[in-house]
Amino acid sequence: MEEIDVAKFIIGMLLLSYSSYQDLKYREADNWIWIAIALTGIFFIFFDLRKWMLILISISISVTIAFLLYLFGMGGADSKALMSLSFLNPLPPSFSIFHSPIFIFPITILINSLLLILPLPIFFFIYNLYKKNAEFPYCFFGYKMNAREAEKKFVWSMERDGKKSIMPQKEEDLKKYGNKEIWVTPKIPFLLFIATGYAVSFIFGDVLFFLVSFLQ
Repeated sequence: MEEIDVAKFIIGMLLLSYSSYQDLKYREADNWIWIAIALTGIFFIFFDLRKWMLILISISISVTIAFLLYLFGMGGADSKALMSLSFLNPLPPSFSIFHSPIFIFPITILINSLLLILPLPIFFFIYNLYKKNAEFPYCFFGYKMNAREAEKKFVWSMERDGKKSIMPQKEEDLKKYGNKEIWVTPKIPFLLFIATGYAVSFIFGDVLFFLVSFLQ
């Protein structure tokens, strides 16, 4: 089964890497990528029908969680990525360094991907300190930018009608601010984090479970 796991890893990384490139450049990704990942996963499932019940449970739970995350604000491409990976890798690979007791592998991928985002507020804070814009608590969630420049970037305003917020104001029209400097937060290319989390999950395993076990 290791050969199949290696094949899954290579295919998954190739397609996720391409989707990450698209996400970085356009903040969107082609739907054919998710279809290709899911169909490849369905093909490989026929090689492991002895675990069909675990596979079915994992896919059902993972797809449901991905859909709920979409309803609560996760990007469509990000949700589709998790759904497609539920078919390609419903169960943990055989060669991870640190095995998790959780058999629903897409959850491990999601958690590891989210852990990679945790340092972002620190980076924002350091950048804002350098720019002398350490205004709490906004300095942990974004940075200041000329509104006209922001119109050309992948960012959301953190301001609405003169009031600042730590939450992105996705419907705010940046044009009305003219040349004013406003707080913005970047549209995070989460597919890049999913791709990285996928690699970490495959090679290392469940980072969160490892940290909890290490601290006990």
